[in-house]
Formats: sequence, structure tokens, C-alpha cells
Amino acid sequence: MPLVVGCNPPPSLALHGTTHDTLNMARSDSLTFVLIPLTQHQHQTVQGMMHLPRRDLAAMSSSEWSNSVVGVLSPSAFSPSALSLGSSPTVQSEVEWAMHMGIPAVVFPAVPASPNFARLLHSTALLVSGSSTSIWLDVNFEPKEACYGGVQSILSSCDNASTIGLNLRFPEQETSSVTIATVLVHLNRFFGLPVKGVTLPTSIFLTNKKGYPTLSKKMQVVIEWIMKRGGDKIRWVIEGEKKHFPADENSQNNTSGYLNYLQYLFHLRSRSDVTEVLDCEEAKAESSYLDYLQAPLQPLADNLEFGTYETFERDPVKYRNYESAVLLAIRDGVNLQKWGGNTGNNVVNLMVVGAGRGPLVRASLNAVKRYNSTCLSPNLQPLTPRMLAVEKNPSAVIFLHSLVALEPGWKEVVRVISSDMREAVVAEEEKADIVVSELLGSFGDNELSPECLDGAEKSGLMKPDAVSIPTNYISYIAPLSSTKLHQEAKAQSYSATDGTHGPMGQPFGYLRAMETPYVVRSHAATQTHIEKECFTYVHPNPDLNDPAKSNSRFVRVEFESDEKYGMGNGCGYGLYNQQDAKLAEASEKVEGEVGSGITIHGLTGSFDSLLYKSQTENFEEHISIAPQTFSVGMFSWFPLFFPLRDPVFLPPGCTAGVNIWRLGDGKKIWYEWSVDIMKEGSLVSSTPVHNPNGRSYQVGL
Repeated sequence: MPLVVGCNPPPSLALHGTTHDTLNMARSDSLTFVLIPLTQHQHQTVQGMMHLPRRDLAAMSSSEWSNSVVGVLSPSAFSPSALSLGSSPTVQSEVEWAMHMGIPAVVFPAVPASPNFARLLHSTALLVSGSSTSIWLDVNFEPKEACYGGVQSILSSCDNASTIGLNLRFPEQETSSVTIATVLVHLNRFFGLPVKGVTLPTSIFLTNKKGYPTLSKKMQVVIEWIMKRGGDKIRWVIEGEKKHFPADENSQNNTSGYLNYLQYLFHLRSRSDVTEVLDCEEAKAESSYLDYLQAPLQPLADNLEFGTYETFERDPVKYRNYESAVLLAIRDGVNLQKWGGNTGNNVVNLMVVGAGRGPLVRASLNAVKRYNSTCLSPNLQPLTPRMLAVEKNPSAVIFLHSLVALEPGWKEVVRVISSDMREAVVAEEEKADIVVSELLGSFGDNELSPECLDGAEKSGLMKPDAVSIPTNYISYIAPLSSTKLHQEAKAQSYSATDGTHGPMGQPFGYLRAMETPYVVRSHAATQTHIEKECFTYVHPNPDLNDPAKSNSRFVRVEFESDEKYGMGNGCGYGLYNQQDAKLAEASEKVEGEVGSGITIHGLTGSFDSLLYKSQTENFEEHISIAPQTFSVGMFSWFPLFFPLRDPVFLPPGCTAGVNIWRLGDGKKIWYEWSVDIMKEGSLVSSTPVHNPNGRSYQVGL
């Protein structure tokens, strides 16, 4: 993930030089883009300020304008008199010209928020809708509550338009009195908003012994944090006059004046704590999925495609942990005299239900091999596995038969059963000692693992003392602040003329789009609180034959006021960051200020599964995508995003109550959810219950 860095040259160059010359100087120093005023010349007339368009258009191709230029709107267009009615002919004409040129972004200056400014911004956002041009709203970033609150207010006034992004502009001079922790806590909230760029003035850089630019220790931590959190989605801008003149500098290699600043940012990007986050295999595998909403799998209604199986099988952690869990279960069986040792029974019956293309079959057989490799004394007899691979997908069954024919040793021990696990029939001697499955979804139970494994148990596939891997799974929920994901969910409602051309293959109505949970690798998001437990399912099911018990559930979880706004949870995907959390504990609250709260756009769902806990040894194996217990390196699952039709504001000192149901009627399973805001026991606000009776989303049984 390379850095994308541009420059905002000083007015003397930007106004009077040609865009072509400025861009060539920037490119010669490896800068990617330049910020250029959309109006080159201005002069006062009787009618007011006249804005004359640039005269250097013909020197550049359309691709250069559309890939290497960001336009800056005229500051005079935002004077109080110009904004008296919340409109500006100058802004409209400049933006229309930027759209004509294909310029990808135009910059709105950081001016005091007002209703008229918000109206102008919103009308401009509507103007550029459907074009390739977007808006960057400059934000003079300060680690103060009012900074976030003011920006959130403007975005809300603009209906959180997807065409508006934020450019966080750091001050000319670093504020030494504010701690790193305070800066990061406020940045953490901003990353739930649509941050597109970060601007660093040359004056914020210090000078090292050789005369080159550097940053204070505090700012280094801040910039590296932004790099790790934003990745290649953030555009960096260096602006202002050149302030550093190293004695050994070759000016011919620094024609723009920004090369040394660029090189310093690249130096920070190359540090190990940054590269470990941005350049690891998981980051590369996930890059195309960031903030991309996907429909949750319908495992019983749909059969997975060949490539989908292949993608899941690349996970380096999941199958390793499954193999270790099976090995623990095998050793338990020996220690408990079920098989091996002096039992006279050296056969262990393994069964993989939902075998797919066979990765769990392979992992289970490998576990037996690993156990047998330890049988070096007469008291430990090698075991013979008997494997049943149960799969309902006819195409996957063909692949399994191919594996049985080709894999060494499989033909003698593996039998493929083409059947829904809830209807499969096996002989008494084939009933399973160990049942292995990977039916878990992003929320643990959302791909109907409880119903499927209960069905396998009822159909008589398991011995009375059989064990299940996984043994249990717990779903977790937490509030999420993410303008981006809310925008993406709203976008699913846009209908197409043909059902096959709409989002996810079909046109959605707005209600349906906002009452559907989505699988998503959250990125432009902030999990505002530590996740809390929702539903727990155990296998074999101790309540299987109790008519009073079912797999339907309801839980209410409350999230107390958190002035650190979930610092440590990050975007809701990945391991909880203890270092960030400890830093947040040290952040001070600016005296005299009232916390501005945070906006919740939806809920993020995750799970933790106990694959197996040994009964005879002090070992257990888990897989998890819950931040507190995240299985580092595993990428088979992304969180489940439950959108809220209308974002809900969580004021400071208030509690967010999350209500969530998992319900079924024998034909389908669905979720319902709502959020209410409480303060000192009194209701402040509440959302409707989403997806009542599964009207918008359900999973077929």
C-alpha cells in the first residue's frame, strides 16, 4: 500500500504559474497530485469580484486533469455576504467547470459553520452527485470536542452525502500542551467520518542536525497511527513555503521544494510497526474488500461456487486451529479410554458435515497422523481413522470423490455422503465419535449452524458420547460509527430497470436495504465501545429434546458512556489494540469543555468459537473475529454490519441500549434490532425495531 502524496503550493506559484509547470515540478519529485485554485485571476468590478478561469487548460491532457489535480474553490466565494442565502454563483460555476474537466475533488475551505454554509455545501454535494467529482471539506483539526461536534453537525445537515469527504488540516504549529493520547482519542472518532485527506503544513516540521525536516516524537506517533488506520485510502497533502534548506541538498533533485518532506513521510511509512499492519498477507488479501458490503451467505438455500471454497481455504489460521482441536479430542479419547491404549478399539470415527471441498477432512486426517507419530511406546497404539464426509452441494460432492480417488490413503478411509446433514443416514458402526463442521457465519449463528448441527444430531449421525468441533460459539455486538458504511447501505436501495443489474443482483427498496445485515471488512469506521456477548450455542445441544427450549434468542446489552470512544477497538475488525487503549487512559479532558458525543450508524457483529477444550489436558483451541480475542492472521470471516435506518446520536454521559432478537418460524430465521439512548435511567431517544417478522431479511431453513 504505497502512500499517495500531493502538494498545495504557495499562492505565488499556484496563482501565477501554469498548472502544467507546477504539476511537472511535483511529478519530478514523485508527488502524485497538486492542489490548484480553480480561478487563476480575480479583480474587483462594479458588480463585485470577478473570477476569471484559468488560462493554462490546453497545456494538459484530460487524464492529467482527472488524475493529478485537486481544485481549490475561491475563498472570497465564502464571505458572509456571499453566503447570505446559502448559495454562491461563484461556487456553482467553479464546481461545474471542475466537473467538466473531470477534476476528482474540489476543496471547500474551513470556514465557521453556519446554516447557510451547510446549505451551500449540501447543494454542491447534490450538484456533483453522479459525476466523478467529489468534495473535500477542509477541517482545521484540533483535539477538542467542539471540532468533532461541528463537523458532525455539518455532515448531518448535508444528510451525510456520500460525495463529501473530510480533509484534516493540522495547525501551522504543533500544540505542545496537548498529549498524544488526547490527539489520538479525537482522531479515533474522526475515522468514523469520511476522512479522505490529511494536510501537513511545512511549518509543523522541525529541523534535524543536517537541516532536513523531521517531526516531533508526538507527531511521529500521530502520523504513523493515521497511516496504520487509514492505509492507502488517505491522501496526504504537504502545503506552504519550503522551510528547510539542508546544506548537502541538490536543488536540481528538489524542484518542487517538497521532496524532503515527501521522503520523510515515506520514511515513517517504512517503519516496521507500520509495515507490519499495511504490508502483511492479510492486508493484501483484504484490500479489495474494505468497506464493501456483501450479502451474507444462505448456506441451505444456495450452493457455494468453486472459487468461494478456494478463497476460504487459503486461510492460514482456521484449518491449523481446527487440526489442533481434532488432535486434542483424539488425545482425550485415548486418555478417557474410548479408543487406543488397552481398549482393544483402535478405530476412531470422524465425520465432517458440510465438507465442501474437503479442507476439514484433510485437517482431521492430519490430526490422526500427528497423534500416530507420537505412538512410540507399547501403551500407545496407532489409530485407524474412519471418515465420513457429508455434503449437500452436488458439485462439491464431485470434487470430494475426485479427492478420494487421488489423495494417498483416502480411498481406504474416506466415504462421501451426498446429503443434507439433517437427512443423512449412516450405519450404527459409522456413527461419529467426533463431528467437525465450519458452518459458522460472521455473527456465529447467522449461517444456521445451530439448526444444521441440531439436525445432524437428531438424524442419528452421532454416538451418545460424541463431541462436536466447534463445541460452542458466542456472538458479540457493539455500536459502530461509520458514515461510509451507512452510505454504502443506503446505496443498496437504488433500483435498476432490470433485477439482475441492481446491487447484489436485485434492486432494493430503502427499507429493505436498511434492514439487511451485511458482511463487510469494516475500515472507515470506529467501534465506539468494547463488544458485548449476545447469543451462545453449545454442541451437542443439551436442550435438543426439550420442547420448551428453542434456538430463538433475545438479549439487551447496554454500553455505558465512554469518553475514550472505544479507543483500542479500531474499526471493529482486528485485534484489540492494548497500546492504544493504554494511551487513551492518559488523555486529558480539556477543561471547561463539554463532550460532544458520537454518532452511531449501526452495529457490528462478531463471534468467538471454542473449537474444543480438552477434558484431560490444560489446552483449548479457539477461532475468533471479536476484537478482544481476535485470531490474528485469520481472514475467513468479516464482521456483520446491522445498519440503522437513521443514525442515532449518543450524547456524552449517556448509555446506548442495544436490543437484538434471533427468531424463527420453522421456515426461516431472521434478526431484529433496535437501539435506545438512556441518561440516568430516562429515555432520550430510540430507533424503530428493524426487520420485524423478517420482512426485509431472512435466512431460509
